Amino acid sequence: MNDLDTADPNIQSAILEAMSEGVSAGVLLYDKNDQIVFASQQFASLLSVAKDLLSPGTRLRDLLVAIHDAGIHLGADAHGQRRSLSREDWLAEQISGMWKERAEALECVRQDRWLRVTKRRMPSGYGVCVVKDVSEQKRREDQWRLDTERVQITEEVLDNLPFPISVKDGNGTFVAINRANCDFLDLNADAILGNSGSDINPPALEERLGPINREVYETGIPVDLPERIIRPDGSTAIVVVHKYRVGKPGRYYLVTLKQDVSALVAQEGDGQPLVPRIREEDLVEIDLTRREIPASPKPHVQADLADAKILVVAASLDTEARAVAILGEQGADVSAVSGPDELALFLQLASESDVRIDLVVVDTRMRSDCVQVADAHGTPVLRIDPLILERDLPLFVSAELKRASEEMVVSPSEDWHPGTPENDRQIDILVAEDNEVNQIVFSQIIESFGYRYALAVDGEEAVRLWREHSPRLVLMDVTLPKLTGFEASAAIRALEGNSSPVPIVGVLAQAFDRDRESCFGAGMDDVILKPISPEALDAVFRRFLTDGDDVSEPVELAAS
Repeated sequence: MNDLDTADPNIQSAILEAMSEGVSAGVLLYDKNDQIVFASQQFASLLSVAKDLLSPGTRLRDLLVAIHDAGIHLGADAHGQRRSLSREDWLAEQISGMWKERAEALECVRQDRWLRVTKRRMPSGYGVCVVKDVSEQKRREDQWRLDTERVQITEEVLDNLPFPISVKDGNGTFVAINRANCDFLDLNADAILGNSGSDINPPALEERLGPINREVYETGIPVDLPERIIRPDGSTAIVVVHKYRVGKPGRYYLVTLKQDVSALVAQEGDGQPLVPRIREEDLVEIDLTRREIPASPKPHVQADLADAKILVVAASLDTEARAVAILGEQGADVSAVSGPDELALFLQLASESDVRIDLVVVDTRMRSDCVQVADAHGTPVLRIDPLILERDLPLFVSAELKRASEEMVVSPSEDWHPGTPENDRQIDILVAEDNEVNQIVFSQIIESFGYRYALAVDGEEAVRLWREHSPRLVLMDVTLPKLTGFEASAAIRALEGNSSPVPIVGVLAQAFDRDRESCFGAGMDDVILKPISPEALDAVFRRFLTDGDDVSEPVELAAS
């Protein structure tokens, strides 16, 4: 490394940081005095510690204390069960583990979140600790194990069925056979598997079955063949042979199942018809019909739209027609315009005629001029995505009308900064979201459930409001200014100390695995995807806010 002496002094750290990114793992280097030499950015995210604790010269003990206080207690056994240790005993165990020549462990730090921790101590006294999030790999391994167990159970069940079953591939070769079929043919499995029907069946039988098998294999249409079979031991069986195709294109298989019905029918002589051996009165009647279970009603805002005058501004005739039809079914008086000029003219004429427009519904694909025109006339505005009209439009309109009537609406064109309300009550939910449209969506849905909430427009404000109001749940957009949602979540976890951790749910725009992993790495408990729906938030509220709910009139913390 002498070549680096005259280079940028930070180049070694840059190389280590690049290596950490390359292996998607957090890297920690420490010296023989148990002081940090280097720590990568991913290490802070994976273990939910503040970045200032990872600066060179920090004691390992101070870092371990922060990790312990963040609720990450490394040292679980192979089954993920942690031993009950005091804080000092845990610290002593971790520091002694740092001095082992080589150590590796798989740790379950939170539900469904697994870290692989690898530690090495060099002869020079320097040590390295590599932490990698292997949650996805662990889930795949668990799924593979479950699939393997399921296959084993299926094979055991099929092998012990009383019905002879055989499976052939596209070449007519036996690839699977159960024990009952071996007994039926009086052959062992090795004598059947790998052979074709012509190797086992008489030529006349194979000449008859060959075309039938090919037709079922090629068309996928199952057939049932009633047959009287003389078995190798000389006994006669009346059998219904079922043939059908399974698999996917390119990997089809032909399944043959023989159902022996000799115990159910009898034949008095050759050429005589078969007669049943059981009487109808011996049959036990069982009714398995099910009554249709009514679906649980969706949460909605109780509001009357019968007298509401609503104006729709849409980018297309299709969206306009859908919105007018949906609101018309709710009893609202609905009109529509196609752009900002028509909107301005309509609102001006309405004002001159002393007609009050209660709400302007604007397609999100329209220009912001429409919102500005409505604001200039003092008319409340609701922007909504055309993709969720049928599902959410009545809900959002009802909530917006209620907000307007209670004079609680905050215009999207104004600066929306949450603050402390006069009565400083504890809030239920903190929403960290910088997009004004999404702020309205969150507000309307949360109010419909009756929870108290506050809105933060950046990561720093989210951390501040969390400290001031101690919410029961945090909904964290990951693309916030100043501090990202990942950084804000990690900061909250670092500041919680020994207190009960607040549930944090990340809000993602797209379902990328790396974003989900980053959310869990920053200490979040779950994630949901945009666009936000009442059903998605209802599931989150049921999971994190069910116990001890104190739902009252919704209160938005808006000020400054």
